[in-house]
Amino acid sequence: MPERLWIARLIVSDRTAAKLASRHGLDYHDVNAAIVGRPGLRFTWHDDPERGRRALVEALVSDRVCIIVLYPVADPFGDTYALGSAYPR
Repeated sequence: MPERLWIARLIVSDRTAAKLASRHGLDYHDVNAAIVGRPGLRFTWHDDPERGRRALVEALVSDRVCIIVLYPVADPFGDTYALGSAYPR
């Protein structure tokens, strides 16, 4: 996986959007704005035995530092991710 993370497109399911709002008080639009098209994101790769490889991104979402969980999606450019979760740190 690359040492830099570039996110051109973020896929958010209705279920994940609802979970962010109800459980973590976050709007997925704000999460999207915090990471899509942003250079220099702070992140680390994590290999979860059940969920697979994912990126854990630290970003400022609505004035709160959050951890954002992203799953790579197969696409020709490698810059599309599915949002797994996001929560304030």
